[in-house]
Amino acid sequence: MKSKQVLSVEQMIHLQELGLDTSDGSMCFEWNESDADNMVVTSPDADTNYDYYHETYTLQDIIHNLPCFIGNKVLTIQKLADSYTCLYMEPYSGSMTNITESKELIDAAYEMLCWCIENGYIKTNQL
Repeated sequence: MKSKQVLSVEQMIHLQELGLDTSDGSMCFEWNESDADNMVVTSPDADTNYDYYHETYTLQDIIHNLPCFIGNKVLTIQKLADSYTCLYMEPYSGSMTNITESKELIDAAYEMLCWCIENGYIKTNQL
């Protein structure tokens, strides 16, 4: 099974709409105007001849942006039988804050990043 390595352009646009500065994405999509459906993922410093590019996040970029702690709850990532979850859990009591789940770990982490932004746990350029 091939796993998803980066967020989609739509996911990145959504993060920007939430006010997150996404210029720190470690990868990017590139494409030509004549073939917009044929995007490739490259390093931002790759020497390519594409007309357009859009930064994108890897799983590492998302984790870097997530807070390690919310109060006394710690970021926890779990692999289940056929999906992944991200949550903030108090180590000894088991008390939890928000759980996201997806077949792809990067999507569960993305959903947690959106939740953290929407709930004010990550500072953005929004007023």
